[in-house]
Amino acid sequence: MTDLGIISFEHVHAPHYLECLARMDAVHIKAVAEADSERLRAHTPQLAGVAIYEDYREMLQKEALDGVIVCAANARHKEIVIDCARSKKAILCEKPIATRTADAREMLAICQAQESLLGICFPVRFSEALQRAKRLIHEKSLGKIVAAKTTNHGTMPGGWFGDRQLAGGGAIMDHTVHVVDVLRWLFEAEFTRVFAHAATRIYDLPVEDCGLLSLEMSNEVFVTLDTSWSRPNRSFPIWGDVSLSIIGTEGILELDLFPWTINHYSEEAGKHTAISNDGDLNRVMLENFVGAIRKETTLSADGLDGLRALEVVEAAYESISTRSVVAL
Repeated sequence: MTDLGIISFEHVHAPHYLECLARMDAVHIKAVAEADSERLRAHTPQLAGVAIYEDYREMLQKEALDGVIVCAANARHKEIVIDCARSKKAILCEKPIATRTADAREMLAICQAQESLLGICFPVRFSEALQRAKRLIHEKSLGKIVAAKTTNHGTMPGGWFGDRQLAGGGAIMDHTVHVVDVLRWLFEAEFTRVFAHAATRIYDLPVEDCGLLSLEMSNEVFVTLDTSWSRPNRSFPIWGDVSLSIIGTEGILELDLFPWTINHYSEEAGKHTAISNDGDLNRVMLENFVGAIRKETTLSADGLDGLRALEVVEAAYESISTRSVVAL
């Protein structure tokens, strides 16, 4: 049996993680730490038999846990992750890893010193469409990759996501990291330059709700990323999207990852192939974390992946501030 705890229900994904873990074999949600009881009220049936703490430090001290999932506001990640590492717990932390790269580096150093696993919530890596796309790229089915046009649109999450101090920024902080991580993993390359624009056009917020990034990668691929809270809150059928159009000299891949679809336009085959399906990527991500705790597998996305994604976000904000291209 793998005993797990959840720290905070501030993040919108925490209730879904709770549901996923409750359905997993040989996994026991032993404790939850949340200072605001109102956040837990709607989940009382799922929390039956689970120890509830107001202070996560007390939970870490009293409960024998194999791992902890951190679902607090972005600015709180650093302190919580460091405390969990010093308590010798395996950690799965919501994205972004932190709000500043200096904090992320400190988190990585302490987790390494304490020999604590640190995973980051990047569920998109588990998309079957994305995995198929990676195989096609590796097989050179597209020839040389030259560009990628990408989006991560969503509805405005509300609450602390619009608080610059707690979130670290707006839509660019919230959404950029997913696509950056996907492309790093897909191409096995790093980002080298960033130029970014941001604006607040849709909501009355102290942070940006629209962002547009132009990027270059170490494999000479040019990337554009529309990272915005531009989907209607009440009428849009799902929260948003992650889409990629990957352009090569011998073909194109177009991917919509929620629910996923992959369109393959192949010059060699002379035809178009479309495959579509759906799945719970969060569940697979949590299974990967549990497997890593049990030493049955390795973490799909670790703290270093979280840091690399945050470096691009930080460079984007610097570019917006200076109105210049920023090198990584």
